[in-house]
Amino acid sequence: MQADNRACVEWACRVVYGISPETEIYVRRDGVVVWDHLFKIAPSSNATDASIAALAQMMKLHLGGTGFAKLRNDLIQSGVGEHFANRVHDHLVDVSVEEWGRLRDRIRWYGDDNGTPIFVTTKASGGS
Repeated sequence: MQADNRACVEWACRVVYGISPETEIYVRRDGVVVWDHLFKIAPSSNATDASIAALAQMMKLHLGGTGFAKLRNDLIQSGVGEHFANRVHDHLVDVSVEEWGRLRDRIRWYGDDNGTPIFVTTKASGGS
């Protein structure tokens, strides 16, 4: 899972479940760890998980430059309903510049964890 996906899923979990910023939460490739418990997110079989996935995707798209009105319209066209789309829209509009900055910081933090290893070849020096 890419760093931006992981950070957005983390933030969406905090919003949907009301998890405070002081609570440790970490998104792994196989699920979300909260309070040392691993939870799998299954958007196709759980409405709450679908909300987390939708909010995370909208955050990621906004970070990529998509405007709030377009995100709302895209949600409505996807069939989630106007009420849900309005709630996501209203939440995203209310996010402060500082909070978006913290989300970008968290993406960089996950990026450090998700970096590609550096492979180098070493030549043996001398005889053994």
